[in-house]
Amino acid sequence: MKKSLVVFTLFLLLVGEIYAQQLNLDTIIERAARSVEDVLPQGAKVAVLNFVSTSETFSDHVIEELTGKLVNGRKITIVDRRNLALISQEMKIQLSGDVSDESAQAIGRMLGAQSIISGTLTNMGTFYRFRVKVINVETAAIQTQASFDLRNDEQVAFLLGGSPTSVPPVVSGGTTPNVTISTIEGTIVPGNNLTEKLAWLQRSADSHNTYILEVNSNETITPHTFFYEGTINITIVIKGDNINRNIRLRSHGTMFTVRPNITLILDNNVTLHGHNQNTGAMVFVNGGTFKMNNGATITGNTRNMGGFGSGGVHIGSGTFEMTGGTISGNAGQNGGGVYVHEQPAIFNMSGGIISNNTTIWGGGVCVQLGTFTMTGGTISGNTAIFSGGGVHVSGAGRGGNFNMRGGIITSNIAHSYGGGVISDGTFSKTGGIITGYNSDQINGNVVKDESGNVIARKGHAVFVNENLRLETTAGVGRNLSNRDSGRWD
Repeated sequence: MKKSLVVFTLFLLLVGEIYAQQLNLDTIIERAARSVEDVLPQGAKVAVLNFVSTSETFSDHVIEELTGKLVNGRKITIVDRRNLALISQEMKIQLSGDVSDESAQAIGRMLGAQSIISGTLTNMGTFYRFRVKVINVETAAIQTQASFDLRNDEQVAFLLGGSPTSVPPVVSGGTTPNVTISTIEGTIVPGNNLTEKLAWLQRSADSHNTYILEVNSNETITPHTFFYEGTINITIVIKGDNINRNIRLRSHGTMFTVRPNITLILDNNVTLHGHNQNTGAMVFVNGGTFKMNNGATITGNTRNMGGFGSGGVHIGSGTFEMTGGTISGNAGQNGGGVYVHEQPAIFNMSGGIISNNTTIWGGGVCVQLGTFTMTGGTISGNTAIFSGGGVHVSGAGRGGNFNMRGGIITSNIAHSYGGGVISDGTFSKTGGIITGYNSDQINGNVVKDESGNVIARKGHAVFVNENLRLETTAGVGRNLSNRDSGRWD
């Protein structure tokens, strides 16, 4: 019996180690960008040519994110993809497919590029092999080639238009993401498009009912408020049909405002897509309840930095329940992904991903008033121009609360304080993982200045004040509280 227990324990450790070696997509793109910069001289002119995968959405995402990382790195010059598209059309080359080295060289010469970047994604069964290579335009020599094992998680499944081929083991303090088929039942709202269905609800919605809005094509709508005077307890579910559907805004503003007595559920196969210089968050919870499930995405909303609030979800009052889905690629002044603004605003995160968002305070989440409780999910790859790369908690008697009981906060960047978390409100960690640069210089949360120089003593993992900070990783067994006395390091 004891021998069997030992073998089983070793098996779990081995599986956990293998899984840990598989990286998420955001981390791989970051590493790929650094590997390119490492081999190319300052000012080199480069074209990100193509990325071959089974999904155009996945390939486009990789190309856009990799291009953005290289542009922000400011070491090399990236060719405008509009010129690349024109030349590829002229040469009758499909950039979504495999492009020969000879064709890549020809395109590079026409663009005046010195190097070409291309990549491939290969299904390895339970994970994917992600490869990129850099080819010298004049000599056809491969200047560098990088290969990474990509974890088949929720984000990857969404971008590939499917579901994970295998459920990875649970990592302590995290969650096992899965794409699920909606099982919510209710009245199917009639209409030829989303605008007509929203208008039907305004006329016909009644208390104690659940209404399902199925999006059958990519659509553009005007800002909409869910509020039906004289009714209570109405649930509205928005989901795509068999494939992911994009909903975009026709004008500036907040796409969906959720008022009291309304529960809005963003379900599978639907993406809320914002735009640059917007004046509002994608979702404003104003007294009601908002829920995000697996397969839902909020992305691409860059809020005017002169405007107050988040680019993703702004909780003025009410509740936001995030059990799955992705909030990624948004920007705002407070909480690029989520802003917990007023009391008694509540944000509960038990799953999903908040990644690659940018803001002044709280790259992933900013808690000014109200309570954020994290029991699962991942906050990673976000950037704060000032403080709180992952999470920023305001205090000074104002009532910001962050209770971390699970999940992972990693690979976030702040330029001044608190790479992972900064808190002068109420902060308590009794579970989960917050990484720190001094323990993990690849994936750890970090404080860097805008030139990329690592800054010491500013709380790579957590910062409360100069005397209460953590520069190393706090694992599932390390409890923290900003009410602690003494030092953490």
